[in-house]
Amino acid sequence: MKTKDVLMSVITAGVLMFASVSVQAAPGERGSVHAVADASARDVAAWLGQPARAGALVDALAEHPERGLPLTAVLAESDPGGNSLASRMLSERDDLVRQYKGLPAADRGLLQVRSFVPAGQTLASVAPADLWVAVLPKGNDRTWTSLVAYDRHGRQHLLDAQVAPTFPVLIVDIDTGQAVQEGMALINAGLQARGLQSADRLTVAADGATSLDVTRLDRIRLANDGEPWALGGAEVFAVVSGLQTGEAEPEMATVSLPYLDHDKTDYTPGQPLVIWGNYRFDTANVQLFEDDGDTNYKDLLIALTEGVKLGLGAFAPEYAVIAEIGGAILKAMPSGWFTNDTDYLDSFYLLQRGKTYTGRMGAANNAQVTLSPLTLQ
Repeated sequence: MKTKDVLMSVITAGVLMFASVSVQAAPGERGSVHAVADASARDVAAWLGQPARAGALVDALAEHPERGLPLTAVLAESDPGGNSLASRMLSERDDLVRQYKGLPAADRGLLQVRSFVPAGQTLASVAPADLWVAVLPKGNDRTWTSLVAYDRHGRQHLLDAQVAPTFPVLIVDIDTGQAVQEGMALINAGLQARGLQSADRLTVAADGATSLDVTRLDRIRLANDGEPWALGGAEVFAVVSGLQTGEAEPEMATVSLPYLDHDKTDYTPGQPLVIWGNYRFDTANVQLFEDDGDTNYKDLLIALTEGVKLGLGAFAPEYAVIAEIGGAILKAMPSGWFTNDTDYLDSFYLLQRGKTYTGRMGAANNAQVTLSPLTLQ
């Protein structure tokens, strides 16, 4: 191995070891996901000083500029066996991210790198060695003023959080799309296990025929998803709630809306939004949230199961309680979930089974939906 290559390996290992110590310094804090992402952003910036790795990274991002690239995929190009110090450190960080987000261990990593490219430019507009690698700030994204970016020498640069840069930038963050998908599965399984979501929602007719009634989301538009340029597309999910039939218990489910990336855009998914079957009075609420990176899905499950029931207290299963369940969901959310980690978008109260809604506005006048009934047989 050449002296230059040995020196580069030592420098890279040193950066990784320093970053690892920084990440481990404050486990369990709310900013832990940010700490992991920050350390990883510094490492990606250091990789840009290695021509082969930098070229492979930029080429991969240029093929799909709208998508993030898992950091594990970046390292796999030069370390397919995953035996290097860099690969082992990255695996530990991905495990930490999953712990902080309340998700089970899995081979698929959640740390990713993506690109921001201004209109009229390409990622090739800047030489790979001159790219900066940014990390998202902590705190309420509506009050962000700047974010930190690193160059290949480890120097910090500040970018305006509200005004997009005029040059391409790489961003290291969490694959919230994958996290939401896994989080919804975890929460729905937890709701079923706690008796707050019915597994069997089929309707059985006298002749034995079965059917399933759904309310389909035909069109949706957000007036403002509150996303600064660096956050990219939103990762939206819905919490559907109502009263159980025959029980004085809430009935709840979560649904991922992975296509809903940008505000002021009409989306026509044709997606089942409410699956009927065990909602008393054939009525339910739908509330929209988005995950900007720090959401802990175990905490969300606790909020939906324990917090909502505590907020409702003892109640008679009457029609008026349905809207109160929606209010209890909002009150049960930790206050931090209304900053940058989980944003509340809007609520639709007292949606009825079998009814069509055209251009209905949410209670916060932020989301507009068109819904139609559908029976699957």
